[in-house]
Parts: sequence; structure tokens; C-alpha cells
Amino acid sequence: MYENYFAGTSSREIAVVVAGAAFLAALSLGAILTSWMCRIGWRTKMLDRPDGCLKCHTKATPTLGGVPLFVAVVSVLSLLVLSLRYGMGIELGIWWQSDISMIGVFTAAIIIFSLGVCDDLHHVRPHVKLLFQTVASMTLIVSGVLIDRCNFFGVFDLSFGILAVPFTLFWLVGSCNAFNFIDGMDGLASGIGIIISSLLAVLGLLNGMYFEAIMALTLAGGLSAILIFNLHPARIFLGDSGSQVIGLFLGALAIRVAMVEGVFSLPSAGLILSVPVMDTLLSILRRYSVAASPARGDRRHIHHCLHRMGLTVPQLVMVLWLVVFIAGIMGIVFCYAKGTVAGWAALGLVVLEMYLGVRLGCLNIGKLLTRLGITAYTDEAAPISSVMDDVCELEKLWEHMKPMFEQMHLDRVILTLEGVSPDGQPKYETYRWVRSEVELLGNRWTKKFPLEGYESRMATLQLESAEQFNKDKYRIDWLLQQISDNMRNVGRTQKNRPTPVEKKETVAI
Repeated sequence: MYENYFAGTSSREIAVVVAGAAFLAALSLGAILTSWMCRIGWRTKMLDRPDGCLKCHTKATPTLGGVPLFVAVVSVLSLLVLSLRYGMGIELGIWWQSDISMIGVFTAAIIIFSLGVCDDLHHVRPHVKLLFQTVASMTLIVSGVLIDRCNFFGVFDLSFGILAVPFTLFWLVGSCNAFNFIDGMDGLASGIGIIISSLLAVLGLLNGMYFEAIMALTLAGGLSAILIFNLHPARIFLGDSGSQVIGLFLGALAIRVAMVEGVFSLPSAGLILSVPVMDTLLSILRRYSVAASPARGDRRHIHHCLHRMGLTVPQLVMVLWLVVFIAGIMGIVFCYAKGTVAGWAALGLVVLEMYLGVRLGCLNIGKLLTRLGITAYTDEAAPISSVMDDVCELEKLWEHMKPMFEQMHLDRVILTLEGVSPDGQPKYETYRWVRSEVELLGNRWTKKFPLEGYESRMATLQLESAEQFNKDKYRIDWLLQQISDNMRNVGRTQKNRPTPVEKKETVAI
């Protein structure tokens, strides 16, 4: 009987109607669940508290925003699948059928969602996180999400053969982490997710991937509900439970909807996801350049750099939303563009994005080249201004850390760098921050640690407080790592320079 309701209506028109209904359903359900989650977060103390280090927010905020997002999206999709398959019958259901297994998609989503919840409530080690991301991605691959051939503007095709599974795995895991990395400001990741999922829905409708387009708009509806509560100042955060689910869904949907005649348009999907991917690539290169783990956080992502330029959180979020939208539109255009001219234009856009990211300060090219062993930026070849900038890094870091000392209710912080000068004599460099010169009784914490990358170079950090100060291990570990990373670069620039006038002050530890 349902056939009579849609007589004379094309499959694309039906898909648009169903997608619109799914968007509204996910938006409504997501808004209700997110409101509940905000209250539950405060009552159960499931809060993301500022740490004075990596986190930008200044007050405790409920986390686990991924819970209402996941429940809303999965509920609407499940109801949709059951309604179409068993309610309307197979005759009408032909238009939405896909060669992917929805059971596999839901299983992968549950795996990555469970990982995110655990990471939000209890910190999950990077290698464990990578393992679960791999399992979820492999589940999607088995379900039919696979990149086996890529098309480059009709100029040539690339067949992966036995490398199809590893490449698809790299794509999906990378997408999960890309959205996890860029989730650093109120409304940023959720807004980017809405834009990208909406563009993927348009591309899916154009390419005849109707069910994938419906999935994308359902995700956009759930994210729109989250965005209402996630705009600055945020009343709830997505958390890993939200950002990784977004990354997995969008990575898989990009593979599906960017198919033209059964061949994956890599340039198109890459441009649509280019902003999160670019930020992740620059982050990995940046951390590699200072010999740090790719999983260790910092505050030099693209949104942090824009914030340091003076943009407010709403302003920088709007700027990045606009960039994502423009890149996504170009990605849709290049899905159908042919010829070498289109290829060079797409490459130019990617290079421009990378260049702007470097210019904003997301990556120090000099440090990267030095790390790679390229001598073009060594001490002898570097301009004097560059050398002096590196030498001043610790002083700048020290100034940046002073507000954190205040927040930790410290009265005195002393950092002593000890080593051996070229003439074999002991050498000490001391940095001091003092709020109170009164003689302190007890409440002293001292840590001695090696500066990585140095020979005979040790540092001692002494913290003192008149109050019973909270020895927050996370903050102190972060502080030691920041000092070590910055001093590694300072030491490299000073290695071949004449010995400076030594500070003679000796600190009793």
C-alpha cells in the first residue's frame, strides 16, 4: 500500500524527504537527551575541570556529550532501518539498500563509543586507544567500507590491491584522531561535523548513495542538538565519546559517498576533510620535530594559534567553520572535475592550507628540518634572529607558566639547570619565581630529572608553598615535559656557541 503514496516520486526525492525527517528526529531527540546529560553531569560530578595546562576552559563543565549524540543518531537510524525494511516492504526499500552491513556499522560505532566513554571517565593509554580504533575500523572494513581503487581527476586510477585494507584502516583511524585533535574550543568540532556531514549528504544524493546521505543528515541533526549546548560558553563538552564517533562516521561516509562509478575520488574526500586532517598532520610533524610522542597534547593546534593572534573563541570558530565550508564545496566540485588543470588546482588548495597552518605557528619548519638532519637550518646557517628566538624560548615559557604557579597556590618555584662547561667546571643556570620571601616551613616538593637530548645535563625543580599544596601529578608531569622539550631546543642552539657568562648562584635543594 505504501507504493501508492510515492507513485511518480523519484528515489532521490524520497531520500530527501526521509533524510529531512531523520535530521529533525535526531535534532529533537538529541536536544532532549543533551539537556538531561547536562543535569546528570553536574549531579554525578562527571565534569571536565580546567588544569591550567592544556585545557582552555576556566570552569568545570559536564563532559560525555557524546552519549546523547550516540543515542540519538543510533536510535533514529535503527528506527529508520526497521521502518523501511519491515514496514514499507522490499519493493519500496530497493532504493535505499546498500551493500554495507548495518550490523557491522552499529558494532563499530559501539566499540568506538565505549572507548570514548572510558577515556572521558578514566584516562586511556594511547596504545590501548589505538587498538580499539583499529578494531572498530576493521569491523567497518569487513562490513563493506573499503577503498580498493582511487581516481585522480580522470587522469589515472590507482588500484591498491593487497594494500586496500591497510590504506582504508589508515584512513579510518586517522579520521577518528583528526576530530579528536581538533576538538579544542567550544563549538568547534561539533560545528565542523555539521558542515562536513551536510556536504557529504549533498554529495551522496548527487552520487546516488541515498542511504549514506540519510546517515550523514542524521548525524548532522544529532550534532546540531549538541551545538546548541556546546557553543561558547559551553554547557557540555563532546568529549572523546563524541569526537571519535564523529570521526569514525564521517571517515566511513566519506569513503562511501565519494564513489564515482565504483571508484573512490580521493582528492574530493580529502578536501572535504582537509581542515581536521591538516591540523592532525601538522601536530604529528610538530611533535616529531621536538622528539615528543604524537599522542602528547600541546597548545599549538590551529585554533590555539588563532586564539593567540587575538581572535575570540566565537570569532575563530566562525573562521574555521568558513574555511571548512569552502574546502568542502571545492571537494564536491573536484569530485566531477576532470583533467590535469583540476588536479593542479586541488593540489594548490592543499598546499595553501598547509602554508597558512605553518604561518600561523602550528609548525616550526626549522626545527623539523633539524630533526630530519637537514643542515639548512643548523646553528651556523640560521639567522641571528632565529638563534636568539630559540635561546629565549625558556624565558618565554617561564613567563607563560607564572599564572599556573599562582593557580597552584605556590610561593616559590626554582628551576636549576646543572651541567659541565667546556672547560670542565660545574655550570648552573637558575630561574626563580617568588611570590613570598618569607621563610617557609615544610611543604616543599623537589624533582630531579634529566633533560632529554643532553649530555651531563640535569634539572631540578623545587616547589614551595606556605599552604598544604596539592601535589597534582598531572600538572607537575606536564610542567617537567614542557621544560624538557623547550630546553632541548635551547641546548641545540647553544651547543656550538661561545660559553655565556655563567650565573654563579647556587641553590640548596
